[in-house]
Amino acid sequence: MRRYSIQTKIVLPFLLLFALITIFVPLLTVQLFAWKYSEQFTHETQGWLNVIMKTGFIREDIEKVKQAYSVEIMIFGSDGTLNASTLTELPDTEQNWANLVKKMRFEQVKQALQKADESPVTQDVTLGGKHYKVFYRLLPFGRFYCLLRPMEEITNAKRTLTWSMLGIAAFGTALVAFISHRIGKNLTDPIKDLVDFTEQVAEGNLDEQCAVKTQDEIGDLALAFNQMTQELKQSRDKLIQAERLATAGKMSASFAHEIRNPLSSMRMLSQMLMQKPDTSDEQRQSLQYILEEIERIDNIVKGLMDFARPTTLNLEHQSLAPALQAVLALMEANLTHHQIQLLLELASDLPDFQFDSDKIKQAFMNVVLNAMEAMPQGGTLTVATFKQEDVVCIKVVDTGIGISKEDIEHLFEPFFTRKDKGTGLGLANVKRILEEHNGTVEIESTLGEGTTVLMWLPLIFSEPFKAH
Repeated sequence: MRRYSIQTKIVLPFLLLFALITIFVPLLTVQLFAWKYSEQFTHETQGWLNVIMKTGFIREDIEKVKQAYSVEIMIFGSDGTLNASTLTELPDTEQNWANLVKKMRFEQVKQALQKADESPVTQDVTLGGKHYKVFYRLLPFGRFYCLLRPMEEITNAKRTLTWSMLGIAAFGTALVAFISHRIGKNLTDPIKDLVDFTEQVAEGNLDEQCAVKTQDEIGDLALAFNQMTQELKQSRDKLIQAERLATAGKMSASFAHEIRNPLSSMRMLSQMLMQKPDTSDEQRQSLQYILEEIERIDNIVKGLMDFARPTTLNLEHQSLAPALQAVLALMEANLTHHQIQLLLELASDLPDFQFDSDKIKQAFMNVVLNAMEAMPQGGTLTVATFKQEDVVCIKVVDTGIGISKEDIEHLFEPFFTRKDKGTGLGLANVKRILEEHNGTVEIESTLGEGTTVLMWLPLIFSEPFKAH
């Protein structure tokens, strides 16, 4: 089955319909005009013939009649012979008696005259290549008086009208085609854009948005499709994140289990070597470095195990401020050492709600540690809390080096880090802890200016959370 575009389906029916109308109407108009003009033409010429008969002009010289009315006169005898004529330039074939009688249609005229009640008898004939309307009168002794009036006026008028109507029809058809094309284009262009966009989505590109060019049903369809694409992207990202977390969890558990036993042996042997009397100070210093690195590896392994271990929340109805202040008190010396000024803006009217204090402390500490590492030359760390509708927000703002837009998209992916000594699990754990509380975490950052971390927690744990 042949495939036609929507624009063709819109334009073609209108164009065909209008073309049929523009052809039919001019033809009908021309025929009505010709019929009306011919009727007037016949009535006028019959009047002339009546005047000729009443005034006795019919017995005068036929040349005078020709000059007076611009007509041709032919008189035939009862046997069909031509007695007189103003038409002198006829072809040889038409001057033949039999052919001329046939041309003048005397057989039809005789029958018409027998039936006519003083009504004019007319025939259309062609003589010498010209069209005439012939008016017949029966004279004494069976003769025929024929008045031939040229029909060039009717023919020229009909031709002029025909061309005029065809010109108007052609212009009208072109105008309708143009308007239909524009209407079809305005309708189909947004649909084509939407089709192109769906092809991109089908290829896996969920980051683009379909341009909404119209404020109608097609525009509503584009908006709905954009919303569907965004929801599909979010679902895909959540699925990918879940798969990454599951894979990272399994890998972390296996890695931590395999590395912790030899790590313990290395720590024990290093400590034994340090206790030997014959160990030099230089050797002791080297062993101390080894123990510090072992301790750092052990911390990494603990982080991996925490990430891999399934957790159960210990929910308690409590205040948020003491949990945050406990973490900040623990890190006060470290903040002072790094020349970081702490600004607290904790809201005093926050209601108590259910959360796991240890988990929130862990997540908050990870965020503060990241902020400290982002300010190696010192700066300002602002910690604020506020309530917005049915959620509480923990806001952490630093004046550090900031994060690029490219990196922000990957911050919560396990093992993604730009730090030389990082594991890439800190923010992944923060995100997991917040999601376990039906909350979420958002990060806004500008390179060279700093970073803002927003941790949202619902006041009612059982209700689904919507980020603001």
